[in-house]
Amino acid sequence: MTPSSQDPTTDAGAPEPGRRRRRRRTDDAKNAPPAKRGETPNGRSRGSSGGGGLIPASWGLTPTFRVLLFLGAIVAVMSFLLYNEYLIREVSEQERFRAELYANLYGLAVSEALPPEYSALIADRILINPTIDLPLIVTNYRGEIILEKGTGLLAGDEHPETRRKLEELMDRMDAVNEPVKAHWTTQARGRVYIDGTHVIVTDPTHYPVAWAGEDLPALVEEGDPAPIQVVNTLQEMMEAGVQPKDFTAQASNTCYLAQSGDEFIIIEMGNASPLVWGGDQLPAPTDTTAYSLVRSSYDALAAEHAPVAFQLRTEHFIHFGDTELFNRISLAPVVTLGVLCLFGLIGYVGFRNMRRSEQRSIWVGMAKETAHQLGTPLSSLSGWLELMQQRLEDLQQRGDKSEAEAVASIATEMQRDMGRLNQIASRFSQIGSVPELQSGDLGEVVTDSLNYFRGRGSQFGRHTFEADVPPLPKIPLNAELMGWVFENLFKNAIDAMIGQDGQIRVLARLDEERDEVVVVVEDNGCGIKAEHLPRVFEPGFSTKKRGWGLGLAFVKRIIEEYHSGRIQVMQSER
Repeated sequence: MTPSSQDPTTDAGAPEPGRRRRRRRTDDAKNAPPAKRGETPNGRSRGSSGGGGLIPASWGLTPTFRVLLFLGAIVAVMSFLLYNEYLIREVSEQERFRAELYANLYGLAVSEALPPEYSALIADRILINPTIDLPLIVTNYRGEIILEKGTGLLAGDEHPETRRKLEELMDRMDAVNEPVKAHWTTQARGRVYIDGTHVIVTDPTHYPVAWAGEDLPALVEEGDPAPIQVVNTLQEMMEAGVQPKDFTAQASNTCYLAQSGDEFIIIEMGNASPLVWGGDQLPAPTDTTAYSLVRSSYDALAAEHAPVAFQLRTEHFIHFGDTELFNRISLAPVVTLGVLCLFGLIGYVGFRNMRRSEQRSIWVGMAKETAHQLGTPLSSLSGWLELMQQRLEDLQQRGDKSEAEAVASIATEMQRDMGRLNQIASRFSQIGSVPELQSGDLGEVVTDSLNYFRGRGSQFGRHTFEADVPPLPKIPLNAELMGWVFENLFKNAIDAMIGQDGQIRVLARLDEERDEVVVVVEDNGCGIKAEHLPRVFEPGFSTKKRGWGLGLAFVKRIIEEYHSGRIQVMQSER
């Protein structure tokens, strides 16, 4: 059985010909394998920390205390966020109350309830104040938009798209805040147009609110638009030069129109005196002493034709939305929830990394301690090999060739295995430190590992090894660690084929599209259960009775962390 002739450690530790050494047994670090660059003689990497967690181990904090500290931090942050939510709710209510107050002040400013100087003050401090970003839309009692502020749209724009946007915005405002009702005057002035056969009454905006006469439709419901026939008749009367008769009534109070021919009389509910009248058989409108006669005539007309009820309405409806500050405050709960989720995520990731770091520190410490403990017996074995070399020289001097050849063969094989053990100790000592990568041929590393197992086939069973490893371009790698990777993979494959004639196949190729080298290891073993696949590369996980769960964990770390590669189980059937 001969290992690969390309093993880089095959001749490591062999004494020079003719040199004699005395065997000494010592536990001194001088006999340990030489320390690599960046590594102390006891196998520990310089600059590494033994704590491994988010909090230095030198603080003396136990893992339980760290967990309690983390939970306490979460409780503190949640308490702060809840208090912040309470403040946000209070500020939101005050801001909404402020918006409602602004809307009511606007209603006072446009009404006759305040003296002009106070109305001007409100208009200057609120209505045209650029620092108050209260969006509002003012409509009359018919729903027509007559003013807007802070919406970014023009109320006077007659474009259908603009009107549609304003109406949609107004609906959203009404869904949040109830419109404010304001009367810009308490006394409404109306007009009566009569041409002998038709009577039309208009409100202060010259819009028809009541009518009577031949060919005119019946009165519509309040709030509905006047029929086009009434509007056209009014337009014809105005163009014909019909002089209207003005009157004043209490705003939003019910009035009644009685008409017959060219005579009409309008009275107001709760007022015994007629408001306005006209006709050849009635007294002159300027005769205030004829109120009783006009009232009697109204009763006669009302008995002949049912009077028409109407109102002169002057109220405006102020539709207002939320201020920009309120809108920003409304987003605060969402931001708060996002911050809480982010903090929880960061805490979870930090806690998970802390646990992983602690586990990693344990495995790294065990590996380095193993390398340190292997150093002493390896030094002793080197001494025993030197004694065998001396025995070989004595046999050669006595002329016992057969015995000398046997001893030389044994010493050579032991020397090669010693080199292998030194290589393994060196690998363990590199765990936890950043290895040096040099340009190398990954195919040679695969071939060396295969030759090692082929040369010791009797130790592993009746297994065959097939390799398809073409010439590959050189890549940055650490040959010792990559050799460890393939040895672990081959050993796991062999363990999965116990009790059967196994076959291990290795395929290497260059993926030109991704510019990377791909190595596939296949075997005909028992496979891995599907529920175990996600945990195959976790430290401490093993399906073997006496397994430590370190091999594949080290393989994953060597490939992904040290060589920026990937490793995965492509397929496993059981």
